[in-house]
Amino acid sequence: MLIFLTFWFILPHYHIAYFVFFSALLITIRTDIETMLISRYVTVFLIPLGMLFAAFGFLPINLMSSILGFILGYGSLWAASKMFYLLTGKEGIGQGDLELLAFIGSFIGAAGCWVALFLGAIIGSIIGVIYLTMSGKNKEVRIPFGPFLAFGAILYVLFQKQLLFFLFGL
Repeated sequence: MLIFLTFWFILPHYHIAYFVFFSALLITIRTDIETMLISRYVTVFLIPLGMLFAAFGFLPINLMSSILGFILGYGSLWAASKMFYLLTGKEGIGQGDLELLAFIGSFIGAAGCWVALFLGAIIGSIIGVIYLTMSGKNKEVRIPFGPFLAFGAILYVLFQKQLLFFLFGL
């Protein structure tokens, strides 16, 4: 289905880059749900590839936007993680989530990184509340955040214009 949507919504010269991006995100979704782990082989090791795709025009962003997306992705979740730890004394966001958002930022830039994080947080909150309510589990249960970040990134790539207009009026 995702391949069909890629061919339908994305210009042909971006297909290879987004095939790599979506493949890594799908692997991340599955492994994070099953094991609560995100492999660096599909995040950190592909960040330079995202930057190369951007530099050579295989993504609709430039190299600077890719680098800023990488920095913003990692830095924003790192700051949130440190703040949560200082307030609660507990780890709240795993290292894999930081690396995943850095990877996402390297492929979709700073604006895409923010939108993916926003969508991931909204979708994750809604599904998390539904899950906790229906399962009867308490708030101490761990819910993986990576699948929601990945889903937010996929939505951003496929519906970028609509999302930017809806969220920011751009």
